[in-house]
Amino acid sequence: MIETTLIISIYKNLDALALIFKSLQAQYKPGSLEVLVAEDNDSEVAKNFINAWQNQMPFPLVHLQQDDNGFRKCKILNAAIRHAKGTYLIFIDGDCILHPRFIYSHVQAKKLGAALYGRRVMLSENLTQQFYQKKQLSLLNPILLLFSKTQRLDAAWYLPFLPPKYKIGIWGHNWSIHKSDILIAKGFDESYVEAGIGEDTDIEWRLHALGISFLRLKNRFIQYHLWHPEHYHSTIAVQQKLADKKVKFAATQNTKLLEGSLD
Repeated sequence: MIETTLIISIYKNLDALALIFKSLQAQYKPGSLEVLVAEDNDSEVAKNFINAWQNQMPFPLVHLQQDDNGFRKCKILNAAIRHAKGTYLIFIDGDCILHPRFIYSHVQAKKLGAALYGRRVMLSENLTQQFYQKKQLSLLNPILLLFSKTQRLDAAWYLPFLPPKYKIGIWGHNWSIHKSDILIAKGFDESYVEAGIGEDTDIEWRLHALGISFLRLKNRFIQYHLWHPEHYHSTIAVQQKLADKKVKFAATQNTKLLEGSLD
């Protein structure tokens, strides 16, 4: 029986996905896990690439695709939620290498009625290029991190004894929740069709309004973000969309505004 589903949202960067797969092979006690790659694209190259990795994984590896028709991350994530066999869901982006205890830490800390989240270490451009060239996880050692211009090193140290903090502020690259809890909010709002942070902050706002608490475990849920140029071009418009929803909800208390797009 599958207990946990890791959902990886991707778009085209298969070199990064290969590094994620390598980090998954090194996970400590992953338990009853399936990995679901949610691709906002319909690339035959990606399909063949993921098929080639399936026999190398110690757990099921599933690939979902949809037509490449603009930014529809929320739609493919909802498809992943529907398809997931696990009762607990972990969400990451397709450019974040995982600490060996990443899955273990999420599963150990899970709590019904709560969404858990962490942060990410921002690898430098130079170190990222070394990863792509050498494809070695041994590059994730403290000395290289300290002297490579890597940022947010406060999130790099595994400190499992630190208590969680009750605090909102999830990003979609590193969070987890019981499937039954995300279904209360009917998943993601598929009307977000521009890249930005809105698809993340929207579901956070709706879950919080529906009584789900948020726990930050920054130094337990560790991941390493591969450098790339920023590509958010519509953050202001996305934020305005969410602000308008909040204003309308405050005025009407219409609970339909708290629902995503899952049937």
